[in-house]
Amino acid sequence: MKRIISLILCLCFLGSAIVFAAPEALTIHGISMNMAEGYPVTSRTISDRCMLFLTDNVDLTALPLEYDLSHPEASLEVKGPAASLPVKSGDAIDLTALCGKDGPWLFDVCATLDGQTATLPVTIKILDGLGSMYLRSDDPVNQGRPWVEASPTKDNAAKGNMLLLNDKGETVYNGKLTQIKGRGNSTWLAEKKPYQIKLDKKTDLLETGDKANANKTWVLLTNHTDPTLMRSQLVYDLSVALSMDPAIQCKSVNLYYDGEYRGVYLLCEKVEIQKGRVDVPNLEDAFELANPGLDFDSLSTAQGKTLNGASYIYCPDLKTPESFTGGYLLEIDTAVRATAEKCYFITKRGTHVVVKNPEYCSQQAMDYIATLYQDFELTLFNGGVHPQKATKIDSYIDMKSLAQCYIINELSKNPDSYRTSAYFFKDLGGLFNGGPVWDYDLSFGIGWGEYIEDCANPEGLFALQTAYAGAMYEIPAFREVVRKLYDEQVYPLIKLELLPSLRTRMKTIASSAEANNLVWNRDPRAWAQECETLKNYITVRYEWLYQEFMKWNSDNYTPLDSYKDVDLRAWYHSEVMKATRYGLMSGMGHRTFAPEGISTRAQAAKVLYSISKEISPEYQPVFSDVPGNRWYTPAIMWAYGRGVVMGYKDGTFGPDNSISRQDLVVLLYRYLGEPEADRSRLDSFADAKAVKGYAKNAMSWAIANGIVMGYQDNTLRPEKTITRAEMAALMVRYYEGYILNS
Repeated sequence: MKRIISLILCLCFLGSAIVFAAPEALTIHGISMNMAEGYPVTSRTISDRCMLFLTDNVDLTALPLEYDLSHPEASLEVKGPAASLPVKSGDAIDLTALCGKDGPWLFDVCATLDGQTATLPVTIKILDGLGSMYLRSDDPVNQGRPWVEASPTKDNAAKGNMLLLNDKGETVYNGKLTQIKGRGNSTWLAEKKPYQIKLDKKTDLLETGDKANANKTWVLLTNHTDPTLMRSQLVYDLSVALSMDPAIQCKSVNLYYDGEYRGVYLLCEKVEIQKGRVDVPNLEDAFELANPGLDFDSLSTAQGKTLNGASYIYCPDLKTPESFTGGYLLEIDTAVRATAEKCYFITKRGTHVVVKNPEYCSQQAMDYIATLYQDFELTLFNGGVHPQKATKIDSYIDMKSLAQCYIINELSKNPDSYRTSAYFFKDLGGLFNGGPVWDYDLSFGIGWGEYIEDCANPEGLFALQTAYAGAMYEIPAFREVVRKLYDEQVYPLIKLELLPSLRTRMKTIASSAEANNLVWNRDPRAWAQECETLKNYITVRYEWLYQEFMKWNSDNYTPLDSYKDVDLRAWYHSEVMKATRYGLMSGMGHRTFAPEGISTRAQAAKVLYSISKEISPEYQPVFSDVPGNRWYTPAIMWAYGRGVVMGYKDGTFGPDNSISRQDLVVLLYRYLGEPEADRSRLDSFADAKAVKGYAKNAMSWAIANGIVMGYQDNTLRPEKTITRAEMAALMVRYYEGYILNS
């Protein structure tokens, strides 16, 4: 007699006992279907329902569904509110007959086998308005999505195929992918991962009609921190409307990866030197031609320094092309990220700038671009005139591009403004240009860390509070360009195009946004309200900025407010503002400095590192409490390597521990190589004996050179925790006395 239900016997000898496994229960694991071109779409279980997400180009009257059963011999039936139909796996079903002409598409799949039954509730979501992208790995078992996402360094690169359909269901691309890999920094740490893909032939995936926009490399952004999924696209579309050169072009798509629906992604051009993108000569190609057969990835690096004070990392074994004045693509980034790159430089103000292209630079090329950028920065922070050469700011950078980038950062209240993802590029023998603008999923009311409160308020100047934008504001020509651009281009575009288009965008993305939120465990009902919040924010913001910018011109200059908690009459006001201007210290967010707050060991190391303008060594796990990815890590690695700081006996550094007045002075003293110190003046202070033995020479030197003044009661208070205001004053005296003119 044929057995329909297979019984699996597992014989396990435990002493003399034999254990029999129970027969496998009848279950329905899920359903799936294949696109006409052979790309699978599989279901996902969400809130105990089996959900299948399909785009609106499928035929609902003939939908071929496959059923994943524990026992393929089971008989199947689909039961909907309008009809019940017997089916077999692979049969096409008529959803309209099963569920009614207009849905909703809810039904049960029922399996029966030898008295056992199993039921699977199914919801089919039809996504309309967007195109769809299907990625299929060549080896989904060993090098599929989980393998790509398992690499923290994003080195796991797979190959595969891709089908891209536009919103009409028409094929845009159906072919090979030579690369599928991860991308991004903080976004790579989220559960919804961003990707970079490379096609085997140049294609204009956005269907712009411009041949220059056909490229091989494209990126897929998650917008996971943006509940509307629209912020980055709004900014990029605005940059296109403003005719910024270059401007990122993009469109939203529904992404399927190895059959699994992954939600809404933003298909974008990559920020890179290519025709149709940053369209300047590709110096990276010139380096390859000048160094045939060289393995670039194996190149060693060395440190150099420009005559005007910038430090840089370069590749000493590279030959320099005959022409090397362009093109360059640069990015201002955090110290941790910049120092992980191959070639970068640090300006006298401590700005970390990565050379994104060419990725590998010779000393001659790096010295050239770092020198030029350092001159630009010196000019920027000197009212728009170079302090030695007397050249003006427009000799270094295109002022319109500088103003365009600022306006977009200010309008969006971008918390990354001039901190990270801030790009500049340079043509062959030409000026620097600001842009392209990039990375705006955190913007228009969404901030991070200490910027959350300020970002949430649609009024007030925000980007202008950064040192870079604040320096721009002091330049008369910059104020004039900003006012004119906003009045004649930006304001009309927002009023007549951007805001009216939001409602259309919402309708286009609505069903896909709901599906995205279901997949990523977010309330689908909250999306519409988030969109209204965004619309209201932009409405208030762009009108407020209009009133503000119309006051700007080359003659009218209202000095920026200082920190809200730094009183003009306070003894430390001048020192705090100088420390900020010199780039030694920065605020704590919300336009606050926290002058009475404590200074920490990490902050002290960071200030000295900023002063040094030196390159931090590669990360080593020297201290158990200093991981490789904190804001203070490069500073502590540098300070330890220079013998400026030391850890505790237990192997820790204590980055968040407070630092005393005498310990900070010891760090400064060590940095200068422990010069001779006249100890005669130390004894004149009432509490001179309170200075520890290891700090006596350092404190004597600091007193003799006017760095430490003491208190009005003739005390030093050496073991007192130094406040941020006191650190600012002490560091300004040290910087002006030993560093500024050295």
